[in-house]
Amino acid sequence: MPARLRIELEALDFSVDGASPSLFNEYTLRRGARVTSESFMPELRTYRRHEIPTELAWQIRSFVRVQWPFLDTPEHPLWNDRPSPDDSPLHFLVAEGDLLLSHVCVNRRTLEQRDESFDVYGLSTVFTFPAYRKAGHALRAVRAASDYIRTSQADLAMLFCGQPLRKFYASAGWSAADKARILFGDKLRPQLKNDNLVMMMFLSEKGRAARNSFEKQDVYVGSSTW
Repeated sequence: MPARLRIELEALDFSVDGASPSLFNEYTLRRGARVTSESFMPELRTYRRHEIPTELAWQIRSFVRVQWPFLDTPEHPLWNDRPSPDDSPLHFLVAEGDLLLSHVCVNRRTLEQRDESFDVYGLSTVFTFPAYRKAGHALRAVRAASDYIRTSQADLAMLFCGQPLRKFYASAGWSAADKARILFGDKLRPQLKNDNLVMMMFLSEKGRAARNSFEKQDVYVGSSTW
């Protein structure tokens, strides 16, 4: 049974009639352009922040401004095209042409714990546009990002998510840290982050040795989480 999907990229406005994306026979991706389901082959791509093509960067920024508005402010814009160091955030995108489906960002920072410094990577701004959910795009991007972290010099990695996503991230190799106490904000009067599940990966020998500390003791992550 044919179903219709209209996507107006300029406004990021989704209109779905009938079935889920996996059942769609035809996609209208842009005015006058038709792509059959057989030729709809999303690609996994990686970019440093300043390398993201403008048409994809604005789709990322538009979604984040709606879902997490505090992450995109005039003082700290989510995206710019200025060259940045090799350790700047790395973005994993699933896209078809200039149409963004899913996104994951890998960031890093140095944390102090037990009088030692740890290289900590994290996942943030994980999302899939509504019309393309339940098709495996986010898991594809998360697994690729997680594999990248595992091959890096990270001591450990950390992410924050809702309880319903526990199994989703576990399938990509992350472990829940149910007793973790993550602190952020003013270092002298930090806040306890208690609105999300914390999931971690312990990667280096140094990181694995500190697992109990990160999972059960106070961990200050800086002025903000990710």
